[in-house]
Amino acid sequence: VLDLVPQSRRRTRTRNKKQETRNKKKEKRNNMQALRRNPLHRISPRSLNQVVKTSAYSTKKIYDAGQPTPTTHPQLMKEGEITPGITSEEYMQRRKKLLDFLPENSLAIVAAAPTKMMTDVVPYNFRQDADYLYITGCQQPGGVAVLGHDCGLCMFMPEPSLQDVLWQGEVAGVDAALDIFKADLAYPISRLPEMLSRMIESSSIVFHNVKTTTSSYMELEAYRKAVNNCKVKDFSVYTHEARLVKSPAELKLMRDSASIACQALIHTMLYSKLFPDEGMLSAKFEYECRVRGAQRMAFNPVVGGGPNGSVIHYSRNDQKIEDGDFVVLTD
Repeated sequence: VLDLVPQSRRRTRTRNKKQETRNKKKEKRNNMQALRRNPLHRISPRSLNQVVKTSAYSTKKIYDAGQPTPTTHPQLMKEGEITPGITSEEYMQRRKKLLDFLPENSLAIVAAAPTKMMTDVVPYNFRQDADYLYITGCQQPGGVAVLGHDCGLCMFMPEPSLQDVLWQGEVAGVDAALDIFKADLAYPISRLPEMLSRMIESSSIVFHNVKTTTSSYMELEAYRKAVNNCKVKDFSVYTHEARLVKSPAELKLMRDSASIACQALIHTMLYSKLFPDEGMLSAKFEYECRVRGAQRMAFNPVVGGGPNGSVIHYSRNDQKIEDGDFVVLTD
């Protein structure tokens, strides 16, 4: 009898484990059935908020601003940098330089680049407007920056919905504008009509970036009146002047970029004998740049073999390269 008791306990434990396994499988099956019956777009905002809060990975020590920061990407950025290699102090110096160009009682409006769609639901890779990035360091769409002697840097930031966050991730908001981009003032984009109208009405001259105009401010009555009164000027005259002379940090980034391109070009040349194809060489060059730390290509590589090398902006990169052909590769 003494020998049989431990065996009975072992059998009981085995049965319990099997039952636990069956229960887990049943629970998983029920969850999948519930998910099929209730797709994501039918979840109420309140439930969706709970899903995002309880299921998404998060930690109080890491603040996701929708773009790399020293906290989230320590391998890429140093403390005090807003974008890789460029500190918040340098961004402040840039804004001060531009304010020195602006006449008294004037205002400059610079909008972020819009998101461009490849299809109805698929966007192209986003590239920020150069002037907006130069002034703010923000690499995301949907914002408007205002620069003035009275307001300093005022940023109007997008207000993403829970669905936007779920599909596209976090987006920099008002808190990020103040804490990360070091704006003097920051408001949600919904307050732009009210706040910007006042700023325009109290300004004698309004500058804006004509390449990234947006209806968010162009449809304002105050802006239209400024246009009719010939108070609106092109801001790019000043931004191009400011960007003409590079800082030591910018020069270092340019040298690093050139070094990456040189190394990638050498590796692509070695690869060209094995795979004499324009498309393959283009892909190889971009790959070699990216594995060395490049975020993106400045523009699509031009790989022209034979007569295609004489086409200045040849971008098809779809032809076989014959033995002995001269190949032109530019990036």
